[in-house]
Amino acid sequence: MFQFSKPKAPFSAIALKSIWYGFIAGMISGMVKIGWEALLPPRTLARNATNPPQHLLEQFGMSHATTHAFVYYSTDQKVFYVALIIHFAFSIVFAALFLFLAQYWSKVTLWQGAAYGIAIWIAFHIIIMPAMGTVPAPWNQPFDEHFSEFFGHIVWAWSIYAVGYFLAGKDKKHTLENL
Repeated sequence: MFQFSKPKAPFSAIALKSIWYGFIAGMISGMVKIGWEALLPPRTLARNATNPPQHLLEQFGMSHATTHAFVYYSTDQKVFYVALIIHFAFSIVFAALFLFLAQYWSKVTLWQGAAYGIAIWIAFHIIIMPAMGTVPAPWNQPFDEHFSEFFGHIVWAWSIYAVGYFLAGKDKKHTLENL
């Protein structure tokens, strides 16, 4: 199951390229996930008044005022920038991790990254965040939330794969190979 491969490029080159491509893929996949949630909102308006990233920061001691800090865009649209920073940071970190892991364990790219998205969804939305009290227990979450988050994470991870695949394919040095 855990069959690892030895890439041709040095560890440092793989790490740097994974971080750089992970930043790009993370930004794009973060936008994809926001778009997905605009189409299929995972939470009710009441539960989204303090969304999971905001709630998590409050659990770590940040004030409500900080986690709900916003700027106005287009005159009257509130953009909660602290939650967006967390959202995009998560996407960037897990995109870089995906690209890095793919070089040593090609199974992480199963179904063009969809399996990775499912694993991240299970880890965070079914296990970690419920265990921390950030979101309700899985059996207390509505089906709509599971549906949106499950498929949203698949599309999110596939977009990481697609961007990484494209960038690796255009790289003349062929640093990242297993995409």
